[in-house]
Amino acid sequence: MKKVFIVGFIAAAVIGFALGRVTSSSPQPAVMGHLEDLSVVDKAFAQENKPEVMPFGYNSPRDPALAPDAPPITHWNIDDIQKAHTEMAERAAKAAAQPGSGSSQAFFGGPIEVQTRNFSMYMLYRVHREQPVLSLTKVNSVWDDAEQHAGVYDFYVFTGGSGQMIVGGKIENRKNLVDKDGVIPGEYRGQPIIGGQTFNVKAGDWLLIPPDQPHQPKPGPGGFSYMIMKINTGMYPWNLIR
Repeated sequence: MKKVFIVGFIAAAVIGFALGRVTSSSPQPAVMGHLEDLSVVDKAFAQENKPEVMPFGYNSPRDPALAPDAPPITHWNIDDIQKAHTEMAERAAKAAAQPGSGSSQAFFGGPIEVQTRNFSMYMLYRVHREQPVLSLTKVNSVWDDAEQHAGVYDFYVFTGGSGQMIVGGKIENRKNLVDKDGVIPGEYRGQPIIGGQTFNVKAGDWLLIPPDQPHQPKPGPGGFSYMIMKINTGMYPWNLIR
């Protein structure tokens, strides 16, 4: 009788464990690292090969890659960055006499250009304009329109020149951005900024602008360049981020 009871108890325990595995929610990461070894599911079902599985289930071959489009390890030499600043300044000077289009202060280029599903980064130069032109929102101004992004942080590292950044407050004459793709939700332009904070910036300075904070660049007479990293909050796909 005693043996029958023990056998029945063990059988019930095994059945209970199996049912629990089927019906329970996914285990927490701290537990998963121990329970995965008990699974009868062959790891041949993995979607990709991974060189090393880390403790607690990180880098598991069953999970998708956390950064499938990660760039390679990259080093940017300060000499190349300073050279890019000079080249973009020269290109801007040649275009200074051309009619403005609302974005004629901005010149892209340089050695920095990366985009992943989480962030993008690139180098940009803004020229100082002496004569006003119509901005994108039809304001006659020497400055480009202020910007406001609902979907990203903007992180600036200034690489050359000097000027000012106006941040915060409220954009007067604010409008949704309209470009070749139509109206862009969550992207706003306009000027001036009312009630913003002024930062004097120069090469070597850093500036972090949270989502939904207006900001307007005002480059000094020599213009300025910067590396900008746009960090996606996850709210929007990249085709809605400018």
